[in-house]
Amino acid sequence: MNIQIQKIAIYGAGGFGREIAWLAESCRNQSCEVVCFIDDSPAQQGKAVNDIPVMSLEEASQLMPTAKVVSAIGSPGVRKVLMEKVKQAGFEFGILIHSRTEMSRWIKIGKGTIICAGCILTTNITLGKHVQINLDCTIGHDVIMEDYATLASGVHVSGCVHLGKRVYVGTGAVIINGTQDKPIIIGDDAIIGAGACVIKSIPPGTTCEGSACKTPLVKLTLSDRFANWQYPEIEEGKLTKYNWLVQHKSNLKLGYKTDIGAFVYINAKNIVVIEDYVQVGSHCSIYSISTIDNKEGKVVLKENCKIGSHSLIMPGVTIGENSIVGAFSFVNRDIPDNVIAMGIPAKVIRRII
Repeated sequence: MNIQIQKIAIYGAGGFGREIAWLAESCRNQSCEVVCFIDDSPAQQGKAVNDIPVMSLEEASQLMPTAKVVSAIGSPGVRKVLMEKVKQAGFEFGILIHSRTEMSRWIKIGKGTIICAGCILTTNITLGKHVQINLDCTIGHDVIMEDYATLASGVHVSGCVHLGKRVYVGTGAVIINGTQDKPIIIGDDAIIGAGACVIKSIPPGTTCEGSACKTPLVKLTLSDRFANWQYPEIEEGKLTKYNWLVQHKSNLKLGYKTDIGAFVYINAKNIVVIEDYVQVGSHCSIYSISTIDNKEGKVVLKENCKIGSHSLIMPGVTIGENSIVGAFSFVNRDIPDNVIAMGIPAKVIRRII
């Protein structure tokens, strides 16, 4: 008997991409062969990762047009944008379910979804498109996970819970059960921190953490102008329609619902990562290379951090989650999570409670 082998292309050649390649070797729903990684970084393209070639999207569409794509991008917002680009390139999407997954037959699964090893899904569960369920998660009855919702490793979702679009639930978090009449609802774009215990519905676009996660600890103040937010069109060395400019645009990783002010300059030669919900005030400069002192290094602005106007971020610097950098600051060293920092050079002045 001939067994048809499904060719799989994995978008993202990082750590999770390598894990998905391993998952595909033990796929429950079909016989799979990973034929390539797709990665936007020119530094990765042309190489092999765990003996699997890394290609650009254009090259993969030419050489592997029949492959089905799954995403190894952890950020739900970024994943959404990239998978829309993949669809425009003419690809179809696969579904990967590890052989060590226990699940009933009363489960609906959308295209592009990945379920990793050790997960248990009970009954009457609906998974949207491009959902990611990482290692050792449990999902109870009557749960809905909408498109691009994501569970990190070890998450436990009890019965009658509704996770909205692009929700991210951190490692080891627990969501208690709702009821048929009153399910627990996690709103679109909400983020549940690692180890949190959710005992009440969470509004859209908020971050919640802690051992009794009743209300948002940090609210992402996104005004109405973000309601129809789209990724900006970026041309090499040219102003966007919002009047900010990027050099080495292929090395800029831009997250979801970012807000970058006018006349910001970004030099991404050694990679600049701007994660979801980051706000950068006008006239800021972000450098991954400095020709004055020959310093270079990756710059990371982590989720929901805010950079005040006229600030300067130097090579190799990471700004922590939820942190705020005051206007006119010179940042030449890492800033931790959940603090306010300012000055020349910038120093932490207090924690955000």
